[in-house]
Order: sequence, then structure tokens, then C-alpha cells
Amino acid sequence: MFIFNYPRAMSRLLALFLLLSASHLTWAQETDPRIENFRVKLNGGSKYTQNAVVPLEIMASGTPREMRISTHEDFKDSPSWLPFKANVGQWSFNSGEGEKVIYVQLKDKFGNTTPVMKESVFVDKTPPQNATVKIVAEKGFINNPTKQVTLDLVAEDAKYMMISNVKGFLKARWQAFRPSTKWALEGSADGLREVYIKYRDEAGNETAIVSAQILVDSEPPLDGRVSINADAKVAIHKEGKVGLTIFARGASHLKIAADTAMSAVAWIPYVASMDWKLTQQGKNEVYIKFKDASNNEASKLAYDEIIWDSMPPEDCSVVVNDGAKYSEDPDGTVKLKLQAKGAVFMMISNSADFSNIGWVPFPKNQLYQWKLTQGNGEKKIYVRFKDENGNETEVFTGSIIQAI
Repeated sequence: MFIFNYPRAMSRLLALFLLLSASHLTWAQETDPRIENFRVKLNGGSKYTQNAVVPLEIMASGTPREMRISTHEDFKDSPSWLPFKANVGQWSFNSGEGEKVIYVQLKDKFGNTTPVMKESVFVDKTPPQNATVKIVAEKGFINNPTKQVTLDLVAEDAKYMMISNVKGFLKARWQAFRPSTKWALEGSADGLREVYIKYRDEAGNETAIVSAQILVDSEPPLDGRVSINADAKVAIHKEGKVGLTIFARGASHLKIAADTAMSAVAWIPYVASMDWKLTQQGKNEVYIKFKDASNNEASKLAYDEIIWDSMPPEDCSVVVNDGAKYSEDPDGTVKLKLQAKGAVFMMISNSADFSNIGWVPFPKNQLYQWKLTQGNGEKKIYVRFKDENGNETEVFTGSIIQAI
């Protein structure tokens, strides 16, 4: 006979319910997504490339089983799921430059899918444009002894630059682009220098080499010299005018003065000769400072000196026969007493034009015999005096009546 035990039956039903509930919970937990740390790497992580074919990697932890990849967000060109692999290999974008975008989605073994991951790379095959370099220097040269210059740099879309003093860029390195930079030229001697530069963008596209030249001139003018009146010792011009002959190798400008104080004297263009006016009777000095077009100044002044003596003999007079009124000498000879302070030469004539008469030494005793022209009547004697420097007096005259 069957006897229904209600308490025992209810206990068994409760146990069965608990078992079924636990099984359902385990199944629900196993269907939760197991894909974490999902990310996509294009072109090794570099944002720029010259090539439309780039490596593609997909990274994810957990249990990714399938994947789909497309250049469209809705995967219209790649609807099918493919087996997951982390290293996809090379991915080809369409031709042309610009930003290239890829979309990736993963799915686990339970059919759970990840959000769509977007990644992009920029395809750039064009090097920086309008590349130039300019060496900043007034008039195209420098005299800086350290030979450091400033470079003005231009290249559209440049990210890096490489600078060198040699065309082969020996030991040169890429550095961040900047529109202006200091640069040290190489070499010890003066002369023409050239700076070479090339630019690169983030995709690695390089420009052709561009360059700029500069003249290094740190040597001042050499062999500076000046001569006054072709190295004459004395100048006799009444107004003190003299001629200067000037030389300095490499000079473009000069300063000239009568002494060494030249701070207030203006530079003038270099000339090989010029007129100059002396400032005082006696010793006069001329100093010249030279500089070249690079403003290198010669350390040594050119110098010359000259004596300015424009004063003729002074206190001049001519006395005939001690001042007698008549001369009765049958030969027409008279005695002259001459006075001329500083005279070294004299010129005597019976005619005012001194025709065919030359200079003769001035007598130390100031006495001189002279023969008059023939015939009686008033006779005039014309005399000029000259000092050792060539200064001549005006004409002085003496007279006597010849009565034979």
C-alpha cells in the first residue's frame, strides 16, 4: 500500500529546483563576453606613412574567436566574420594620400561582440614644399671670428631638418624643425662657406638638398700706407694743398685726420689718391685708418709727414753801387748789394721777363758784379730770390743812370 509522505516530497522538489537554478546561473555566466583590452595598431603605431600598405595588429585579452575588418563603419564591404588572429599582416588601403581609416570588431565563442574599434593612419608621399635656407648676414658676408651665423629656414609641413657644412651630411643628425637657428661654420681661413640642409616630414619624406653661401671675412685691410706729394719732404703750395697717394689691400673705407684722434671723423669710401690741405706752416702729419666691407678695421694707422713752407725769402732789397745815382764805368759794370733772408738762389736780368736767365747761387757776402746794357741813360736791374724749398719772391728792382 502506497503512503504519500508530503514533507519528504516537498523537500525533494525543493532540492530539484535549487539544482536547476544553479545550472541556469552557470550557463548565464559562461555566455558573458570574455574579450578585454581590445585595441588596434596600424603601421606599428606611427600616425604617418609613405605607403598605403601597412602592418595591422589586433590586441585583445580573453577569448576572441572571430573578427571582421573594414574601411567602412557599417562593414558593408566585409560582412563576414573571419577567424581571429592578432597579427593580421599587411593591410592595403586604396591609393592616394590622406587619412586612411579602418574599423575592427571582435566576437567571442558565445557570440558576444565588442564595440567597433576605429583606427587611422595618414598616407603622405609628398615631401615638404618650398624648401629654402638663408644665412642672415648684412651685405652677404660676416666677420664674426667664431663664424657663428643665424639660419632662416623655410619648408612647408617640415617636422625635422638636417644641417651640415658638407654636402654629404657627415655625422649630421635629424633634429626638430624650427624656423630659425644658430649655426657654426667650419674652417679657419677666410673665404666662401656653404651650408647644406634638407627637410623631412612625419612620414619620412625628404626634400632635395638646399644650400646657402656666405663670405667669411675676418681679416682687416693689410699693408696700409699713405705718401704726401709722392714722399716729398716739403710742400710749398701757398694754400697748403698737397696730393695723397693711398693704398691698403682689401680696404673699402677710410678715415683721414691730421692726428690720431679719429672718433669724430666720418668714414669715406676708399680712394687711391686724393687732395689734402695742410693745417700749419712747418711739420704736418697725416693719419689714415682703413676698414673693409665687413667692418674689419686695421689695427695700425697709415702715416706720413711733410714740412709746409710756403714763405719765400724775406726782407729783400737790391742796391746798385751803394745807392749812387750815376755809373761812369766804361765797361758798364756795377756792384750789387743784395739782401734776402732765407734766399739760396737768385735770378738777375736786365729785362723784366728774365728771358734766357737761370737761377744762380745767392752770394754769401751778398755782393754781386753785374754788367748793364750798352748805352747811356737809366738802367734797371731785375732780381728774384728763391729759398731751398723753391719758394720764390716777387721781382725786386734796382736802378742807376749810366753816363759814360
